Amino acid sequence: MAYTQTHLDALDAAIAQGATKVRFADREVTYRDLGDMMKTRALMLSDINKAAGILPRRARRIQFITGKGL
Repeated sequence: MAYTQTHLDALDAAIAQGATKVRFADREVTYRDLGDMMKTRALMLSDINKAAGILPRRARRIQFITGKGL
C-alpha cells in the first residue's frame, strides 16, 4: 500500500492522543498497543521516504582498539 503524509499525520495524532483506533476516510484500524502503532509508523515513514527518493542513512561502525602499552 502506498502511504501518504496524510496517513502518517492521522497515525501521529492518534499516538499523541493515546488512542488505539485510527480513522482515515472510510477506513478504521484498531491497533493492539502502542508498539504496533510505532512499527506501522516506521513502515509508513520508510515508504514515504522511498517514494520521495530519500534513502536511509547508513550506520557507521567505529572500532576501537586499546592496549596497555606494555
